[in-house]
Amino acid sequence: QRPVRFRARIGGSKGRSGRCSGRGSTMRSPLWLVLAAVWLAVAAGLKARETGHFPPNYAGGDNYYYDDPSLAKLMPLLFRNHANMTCSDDRHSTPFLKQIRGVNLGGWLVLEPWITPSLFYQFLGADERWGDEAPKKVGMDTYSFCEALGPEEGNRQLRRHWKSWVTEEDISTLFQLNLDTLRIPVGDWMWRPYGAYVNCTDGALPELQRVLELAGKYGLKVLLDIHGLEGSQNGLDNSGRAADVRWTANVFSDAPAMQGRTFSHWATRKAEWIGKFDLDSLSYTELYWDRVDAALDVVRMIADQFAENAAIMGVQPVNEPWQFTPIGPLKRFYWEGYKIVKRRAPGWKYFMHDSFRLNSGLWTNFMNGCPDVVMDTHIYTAWNWPGPAKDFYSMACEAKHTIAAYEANVMPVVVGEWSLATDNCAMWLNGFNDNIPGYPMVQCDMVPCPEPYMSRDQPGAPPDPTKGPRGPFGTGESSPSYGMCPVDRAWREPSDAEVMKALGHKKLNAFSTGHGWIYWNFKTELEPKWDYVRAVEAGWLPRDAQAKSVEVALACASEDIDTDYECKVKPGATYDEIIAGVNWACASAKIVLPGCHAADDDTKVAHASKIFNGYFNEYHSGGATCDFGGAADLTDMSSTPKGREPCAQLFASLPGQKGTSGSAFPPAAAPSPVLSGCALLVASLAIGTMLARRHRAARSSQDGTLREQLVHLSARGVVDAEAASQAPESHPRLSAARHSS
Repeated sequence: QRPVRFRARIGGSKGRSGRCSGRGSTMRSPLWLVLAAVWLAVAAGLKARETGHFPPNYAGGDNYYYDDPSLAKLMPLLFRNHANMTCSDDRHSTPFLKQIRGVNLGGWLVLEPWITPSLFYQFLGADERWGDEAPKKVGMDTYSFCEALGPEEGNRQLRRHWKSWVTEEDISTLFQLNLDTLRIPVGDWMWRPYGAYVNCTDGALPELQRVLELAGKYGLKVLLDIHGLEGSQNGLDNSGRAADVRWTANVFSDAPAMQGRTFSHWATRKAEWIGKFDLDSLSYTELYWDRVDAALDVVRMIADQFAENAAIMGVQPVNEPWQFTPIGPLKRFYWEGYKIVKRRAPGWKYFMHDSFRLNSGLWTNFMNGCPDVVMDTHIYTAWNWPGPAKDFYSMACEAKHTIAAYEANVMPVVVGEWSLATDNCAMWLNGFNDNIPGYPMVQCDMVPCPEPYMSRDQPGAPPDPTKGPRGPFGTGESSPSYGMCPVDRAWREPSDAEVMKALGHKKLNAFSTGHGWIYWNFKTELEPKWDYVRAVEAGWLPRDAQAKSVEVALACASEDIDTDYECKVKPGATYDEIIAGVNWACASAKIVLPGCHAADDDTKVAHASKIFNGYFNEYHSGGATCDFGGAADLTDMSSTPKGREPCAQLFASLPGQKGTSGSAFPPAAAPSPVLSGCALLVASLAIGTMLARRHRAARSSQDGTLREQLVHLSARGVVDAEAASQAPESHPRLSAARHSS
């Protein structure tokens, strides 16, 4: 057994007082130290698992922390982090100036039957062949695939699948479409195999390395997305293991083909990565802090392994934790993972899924001021109620309101998954031989089931054209029949081509309000509306993902009649941040922006919103963000009360500000008598301007090297003095971060 290390905090509030972890550690302590630590742990109430009532809005867990085994050897964080899970003193060394435009490599290292059905046809008819043993012989996800086939055969088939599903030709195609990012779903079992994964998934890490090298060769950046965790974070097959699947004997059917074993999943779905879930109360009765530890161990291993890999731009510690996840422990998990990553790979971006609660307000102020954080949200129309095309158009364009509000008040938003599907017809989209009860809500189209992508050597593929639907069956309908497979229903009036192109352009228009998008998926075996490459080939999406498109820019014109967005100075942005953003915009623009020709910095700051908005309007359709190093955000002017002047004008109208008279700019309107949030910002900027001048004068005598900055921070107790005394210029990770920025 690995030695267990204890660490505890005496006192505290609700939630966990410490943690117990020994994963990945070889540290051994004298017996008396171990006993003392155990006593402290017991005194502090330390438990690997905590019982109680933990509903989705449970805000506890704030005393949990990750005991990083390498902490003493790591470089210090390059910003201040606070107990309330916020940050300050961010230097914006890696500003998020360019939108992400990418695709997911789904169905590869984490299996999903609907993406690659040829891998799962072999399990059709298992109830006929195995009878009561069928539950152990049916693969529905990565875990049960390995369980059903055993480690040797499972690994043989997986290795062939890995090499066939993502090839250099695929990566070359994505490069030619001018995409910039690949989001690669991975499973925690790749670093710490357990259960049926042991020996079955051997070779997955070398396959990941192969594709990372291809990404580097073609200049594509990679986001590593931990798609599956032990116990499942959402109960779906895309987490590695669908839970909880319950099998029953169907003895009521008169048809022999329908007799045998059937299963239920949707009525008993559970997600028990973070704790024990109670179906009756839809809440947790136990928190599994040991599994949170294990998940963070994987985050640490990924950062240790790939911190120097130039192809990787970031990591996502978990994909789609479901909406019943207690929000407090989930935030703590994100916060601890963030510090793990930033101590090892300071230039990486850190993506966090919204837990399907983007509109809840639960994320307000979370990780405020922290560099390189991104909220990942998934926006699909496949599960919406059927309706006319205009309803889907409206929903697509309305997404920009939510994105803009989040961008302004929380953090950058990337739509990490989306597609063009408007129904649930894609075969096995909701599980192998299953569907959500009541779905699909339209009559699906049928097409010939395709030839297997890994050749006809694959058992069971393609399905037997002489046989109808075969079990075992779930609670919904979705099966191949006589060699035909269900796919999304084509639109009849207007035509499918017209609706798909219009919907695609409207979604691109809406998502450009944020920091970008990542399509799900790069390809599928069967379904073109979930396949980026085929969507481009069909003319539904632009061939050049980075090009400025007039069609995309105007796509939501009819839906946006009462909508107006402006890229403006961000409330709370410092003088230095604003002038840095302004100077970057003025230097980067290929057009003359109003305000850029000002003679002094104060006048530029006074007109910063005009400069930011001018740059954003000119370049955002080509991928620019309203970020400017944290100095700006997007403001929904349609919800701004009339009569409130823009902040830049109010700022320029303050007494003593250059540009209010005798300048080349038109005189600004007098400030509103109402003390709005904008006016408060102006007042704070006026005071900040005076303090900034004094600060710049005092700072001008400093050498400005990072060593001196770290020593300065150590004097304030922000970083460790010993770490500050080391030579950061020679640190390879810091050099890499500088190079990437």
